[in-house]
Amino acid sequence: GNYSRFMNHSCQPNCETQKWTVNGDTRVGLFAVCDIPAGTELTFNYNLDCLGNEKTVCRCGAPNCSGFLGDRPKNSNGQTAEPKGKRLKRKYKKRKSEGKKKSEDECFRCGDGGQLVLCDKKTCTKAYHLSCLNLTKRPFGRWDCPWHHCDVCGKNSEAFCQLCPNSFCKAHQEGALRPWPPTGQLCCLEHDELEGTDSQAQDVNLETTAPTTTTATIAGRPPKGSRKAEGAEAKTKGSKRKAAEA
Repeated sequence: GNYSRFMNHSCQPNCETQKWTVNGDTRVGLFAVCDIPAGTELTFNYNLDCLGNEKTVCRCGAPNCSGFLGDRPKNSNGQTAEPKGKRLKRKYKKRKSEGKKKSEDECFRCGDGGQLVLCDKKTCTKAYHLSCLNLTKRPFGRWDCPWHHCDVCGKNSEAFCQLCPNSFCKAHQEGALRPWPPTGQLCCLEHDELEGTDSQAQDVNLETTAPTTTTATIAGRPPKGSRKAEGAEAKTKGSKRKAAEA
């Protein structure tokens, strides 16, 4: 709540942040990293992790500007700077990041793409539109998507619908999920109801179309006994002519 909230980002800052514990509370302090002349703007590196599919462009104007917030600043050769003491550690991280989760590029609620908010849970790859979450701004800090919270009480979920973000805790999972016929995956009752209505609609369509095809077939074919009746009528007409000539 002090004036430090007005400080801008820079890829070549003159201040840095340090996290301290003061009287049991966590505080963040800003400390100078060099001699700062009077009247110079105070800046620090935001080290911002960008959520979603788009990065935020950096316009700090520093000669080593990385171009985007969160990316490592460049060195004098125009390449990304890499601290000497962390080279081995970064190599290990590269090998480890090969198995890093790949987030989905479609919203788990509506199924469309676009700018999405990603779940911060390590094993979750789900992504959502802000509008599908009824939010106007991106969640601040660590954010677990609705799939991990019970729809009834909000506690941690243990049973999950594989087709939508609906999920349930241990106390509310009984009878809430059942296998979905096409794939056998667990899904909530909403999908079973939709599928039931679709199958009923198909049955109704079959029932309505079957009689029409039957009647059309009957209409296109003369009914049984009609040919015999036509032959009898022809015979009677011929006998009447013979009687008239006689």
